[in-house]
Amino acid sequence: MVHPAPLRGLWQGLLLCAAVSILHIPGAPAGELVLLSYQHPGLVVDLGVGLWAWPVPADADGDGDLDLLVSCPDKPSNGVWLFENPGPAAADPVFRAARRLSGTVHYVMPSTVDGAVRVLAPGVEFVDFLHRGTAAPQRLPVAADWYTPRYGQPRGPKVRHNQWRLADADDDGRADLVIGVEDWSDYGWDDGYDASGRWTHGPLHGFVFVLPALAGGGYGPPRQLEAGGRPIDVFGCPSPNLADWDGDGDPDLICGSFLDGCTYFANCGTRAAPEFAAGVPLPTADGAPLRMELQMIVPVACDWDRDGRPDLVIGAEDGRVAVARHTGRLDAAGTPVFEPPVFLRQEADRLKCGALATPVGFDWDGDGDDDILAGNTAGFIEWFENLSGPGTARPRFAAPRRLAAGGTTFRVMAGPAGSIQGPAEAKWGYTTLSVADWDGDGLPDIVLNSITGDVVWLRNEGSREAPRLAAPAPIEVEWDAPQPRLGWGWRVPQGKALLTQWRTTPVVHDVTGDGLPDLVMLDHEGFLALFPRAVRDQRRVLLPPRRVFLDADGRPLRLNAGAAGKSGRRKLCITDWDGDGRFDILVNSRNADWLRQVAADDGGWRFENRGPLAPANIEGHDVSPTTVDFDGDGIRDFLGGAEDGRLYFLANPRNPGER
Repeated sequence: MVHPAPLRGLWQGLLLCAAVSILHIPGAPAGELVLLSYQHPGLVVDLGVGLWAWPVPADADGDGDLDLLVSCPDKPSNGVWLFENPGPAAADPVFRAARRLSGTVHYVMPSTVDGAVRVLAPGVEFVDFLHRGTAAPQRLPVAADWYTPRYGQPRGPKVRHNQWRLADADDDGRADLVIGVEDWSDYGWDDGYDASGRWTHGPLHGFVFVLPALAGGGYGPPRQLEAGGRPIDVFGCPSPNLADWDGDGDPDLICGSFLDGCTYFANCGTRAAPEFAAGVPLPTADGAPLRMELQMIVPVACDWDRDGRPDLVIGAEDGRVAVARHTGRLDAAGTPVFEPPVFLRQEADRLKCGALATPVGFDWDGDGDDDILAGNTAGFIEWFENLSGPGTARPRFAAPRRLAAGGTTFRVMAGPAGSIQGPAEAKWGYTTLSVADWDGDGLPDIVLNSITGDVVWLRNEGSREAPRLAAPAPIEVEWDAPQPRLGWGWRVPQGKALLTQWRTTPVVHDVTGDGLPDLVMLDHEGFLALFPRAVRDQRRVLLPPRRVFLDADGRPLRLNAGAAGKSGRRKLCITDWDGDGRFDILVNSRNADWLRQVAADDGGWRFENRGPLAPANIEGHDVSPTTVDFDGDGIRDFLGGAEDGRLYFLANPRNPGER
C-alpha cells in the first residue's frame, strides 16, 4: 500500500474528477470514461466513498437528524461527500446517494465544541464545513509540521497520519488541540524480515499530544500523553477521542490504530488533571474485542443514536463507514462495552468494490450476459450480477455478493508476515484474478494472485449456472530446473507451487492457439512471461516461463524492474482491442495502455505501446483493466477498476453503438 506522503503543501490534495463523467452508458462522448452505475432503483448497498473514509457526522441540513459527511482524499474521487439522512430519525437510516461539496485534503477530522461541529486538518480549520467543505480554510497558529523539527532526525521523522482535534483536556473552559501523530521512523517501510519471517524493524508508532489553549490566544507547547506511566503508543493512526466513555464525569481516551482495533485508556485522575491507565482493547457485547473488517480505521466519537452516550462512527480504508454503538454497560474491569460495528447503508448509485478494484467481465452464472467479478484490497472476490439479460447496453446490477470457496467466504489476508511491506499490512489481500476453464471440465474456474505472490486456483465444483468453488489449490509448474526465487523477502517456493511478484494479474488465455489455456503474468524479475500449457501422460501441465512477449524492437517486455514493495503491481488483460485478429494487451497506466500486437514469429510476439486508451487519469495506485460486452455485439469494451473501488467504462472506438 502507498500511503499519503508528508504534507508538502496543504492543498495538493484538492483534486477534481476532471475528464471523468458521471454519466451512465450509453450516450457518453467517444473516448470518455464513465462511471458504471447500478441502474437499480430501490437497491440498498453499503455506504461508501473512494479509498480512505474520514467521517464527519453532523446535522448538515438542520432537519434534526444526523447526516454524514465523508472526506475522501483519494484519486480519482477526491472530495467532501455529503450523505443526507432522509429522516425521520431512525436507528438504521438508508442515506441518500452522495453529493460532492468540495475537494479535500488528508486528515480531515471533526470535533464538537460548545455544541458546534468544528472541522480541522493539520494547521487549518474549515469555516462552515458542513455546507462548504474545505472551501474556506482558516489557518491556525500552529504549524502543520510542528512535530517534524521537534521530534525528528536531521531530515525529520516519517510522519503520515497527522490528526488534529479540539477538546477541553484540562477543564479550563478552553478548547485545546489534541493531536494524534503516526510516526514510521522506526518501522521503516519495506523488506524488513529475517529468514524466518520475523520483522526486524521497529514498530509503527501512534502518539498523542495536547497543545493547551492559552488564555490570551494561541496554544502552549505540546505535552505528550501518557498511560500507565508510559507514553501512549498505539500501532499508528491514533485518532484520539476524548470523551466520558465510562460515565464517571471525567474524560477518558479511545484511540484507533492503523490496523483494525481500538484501545481504551481510562482516566484515573480528574477532569482538570487527567491521568490515564494502561490501555486495553475495547470490548464488544459478544465478548470479542472491537475489530473492523478492514484496516486503516478512523474512529470518531459521536452520540449517533441520541441516547446521551458517545458512540463510535468509524471510517475504513475501503471507503465504508460503520457505527459501533455504546451499550451503556461496563465490563468487570470498568471498560465501556460496545455493540459490534455495523456498516451504514445508502441508496445504490455507482458500483463499488472496496478499494483498488480488480474487475473481470465474465458470464459467471451462465445466463448469457456479462457479469463482473472483482477483487480488492480486503482480499475478497465480489460478484456483481447482471440482471438485464444479454444484449443490454445499460445493464442493471445486483448488489455485490462475496464468493465462497471450500464452504466459507473466500478471503486472502497477509497476516503478520505475508506482505513484503511488513506487519502493518496484515489485513490486506489485494486479490487480482482471471476467470477461465483451467482444468478443461467445461466450467469456469478462478485463477488468482494476491498480496503474497502465491498463484492459486479455485476449482468450480458446481455447475455452469450455479458455480461452487473449492478451497484454493496452488498453481503448479513442471520446473525443469530449481524454481527461481525472488530477490527479496523471506518466503520461498514450496514444491512446484508458483510464487512470483505480488499484486500482478495472472492472465489465463490460449496464447499458443492449441486449445489449452496458458498463463501469462510477471515472472520473478518483472518480465511478462508465458507459462504454456501442455498435455503429458494424459494430464494437463504448466511449463516453465518463457519471455516471448517483446517490445517493437524485439526486447523482452519488462513491466516492472522494481524490487520488494515496488515490484509487481501490474494489472493487465488480453483482448483483440482493434479487431485485427491479433491479441493485444491492456496494462495499467493512467487508465490502461494499449500494447498493440504488431508482429509474431518464432521468437515471440511483438507489441507497440500506443499509450492510454483515454485522456482521463483515474490512477491512484493502479487501474485494473478488463473488457466487457454488455450489448452483446461481439466487440469488447473497456472496464477499469480504480483506486476508489469504482468501475469506469469506455466504449471501444470501433463500437458505434456505444458512442
